[in-house]
Amino acid sequence: MAVIVGIDEAGYGPILGPLVVSAAIFEVPDDLIDRSLWEILRKSVCKQRSASNGRIVINDSKKLYTTGRSHGKYDCLQRGVLSGLAAIDRTAIRTFGQLLQALDGVDDIGKNCLDSLSEYPWYACASDQPLKFDEDDIATAAAALVRDMRNNNIRLKAIWTRPLLAGRFNEMVQTLNNKAVVSFSLVAQLIYQAYQKHNRANLQIVIDKQSGRSHYRDQLQRMFPDLNMKILKEHDAVSSYHLTDSSRSMKIHFLQNGDQRQLPIALASMTSKYLRELLMEMLNTYFQRHCPGITPTAGYYKDGCRFLADLEKFNLAPNLAPEFLLVRRK
Repeated sequence: MAVIVGIDEAGYGPILGPLVVSAAIFEVPDDLIDRSLWEILRKSVCKQRSASNGRIVINDSKKLYTTGRSHGKYDCLQRGVLSGLAAIDRTAIRTFGQLLQALDGVDDIGKNCLDSLSEYPWYACASDQPLKFDEDDIATAAAALVRDMRNNNIRLKAIWTRPLLAGRFNEMVQTLNNKAVVSFSLVAQLIYQAYQKHNRANLQIVIDKQSGRSHYRDQLQRMFPDLNMKILKEHDAVSSYHLTDSSRSMKIHFLQNGDQRQLPIALASMTSKYLRELLMEMLNTYFQRHCPGITPTAGYYKDGCRFLADLEKFNLAPNLAPEFLLVRRK
């Protein structure tokens, strides 16, 4: 059996809110490793909303997130992530805290994310924040996915997430002087975690390419100094590496538009975006309570600057909007 790990992020560009990197881990027969999971699992999943007919829509999160509505803007993301988690474990998930626990949510230094969130006033009640969804629909979708996977000898083993909040993001940018390096450090943690847990399997790690980079040899060699590395290819569309020792083997592929080419990357993309949007919703709710009439923000540069300018019009207590905890460095 092979293990395919898909990794992707959400929130690299904004100046407000967290950066989130996630991984989705599937176990598949070796002879299916080069086939599309969308095609193999076509009875339970699909790419397009219009063709779903009750199936779980899994795709690049940017294609599924709907702007301009106050409700339901991340309904496809939520349905995909919660159905996936229900297919792994039937333990009920009804709050944000339970969601983070199911996603193995820790920060970059291994600290429980709920502890990190409690340091921010806008996330103070995150643990008990209820999730709103149709439990029967999630259970039905998860059961169909489990049945489809079982019939094809496939298993969704886990979904992991690594949220990086603004204060810690700023500390790391200040230390590393490069936000691309900060983002890759979270990707590296998930790669290493996958290797530690699944290094006896035929391990394939697929990652959505970041920042147009095509060369990852040096970073991977620093991560795994005791492994032999062979560069399989390095060009715009894909950069692939084979790492081995006497008993273990791992291939790592960085793919351009990977979230549209590999279902595990797409599910990781959806997870990252869903977590980020839930946290941005908490942030917006908090400031709307303290600043009546303020327009919510998604945190991207132009609108993030507008939001910060609007905050200055209110006589906020200094501890309510500390720049270090709210505004991310560029």
